[in-house]
Amino acid sequence: MPTKKEKVTFICDLETKNELEYWAKEEGQTISSLVGRIVGEAIAARQGKKPIKKEAEPEPANIHELVQRNLNKLRRHTGIKNLKQIANAEVLPTKDNFLLIMQALAVPEKLQQKLWFATYGNNSNHEEGIEHGTT
Repeated sequence: MPTKKEKVTFICDLETKNELEYWAKEEGQTISSLVGRIVGEAIAARQGKKPIKKEAEPEPANIHELVQRNLNKLRRHTGIKNLKQIANAEVLPTKDNFLLIMQALAVPEKLQQKLWFATYGNNSNHEEGIEHGTT
């Protein structure tokens, strides 16, 4: 995706790179976005300014809300054809599409389980599927 921002490269050890990858995935960001935010906060602290913190967005209550918030990203990163209908609560995602959405957004496991049960109910076959990625 084109950007008007400047690019900077830095060198780090493998452990640092792995931690950045994990952190970025956990927050649903790219490593570049994460590092940019960290550096911006460090510069603000160095200059004696308080960093501007965005209010944390509440967890989505259901799959429809999650898809609505991330519609453009999901369009770019999944082949799911009926995302708009899922976002508008017109249809439920298939179980395979549910897992694709979770993977594309790097949704933490606890939130995946919450959304799974909110979407499909407390069906033990479905629960096994999300734990093993096989639905």
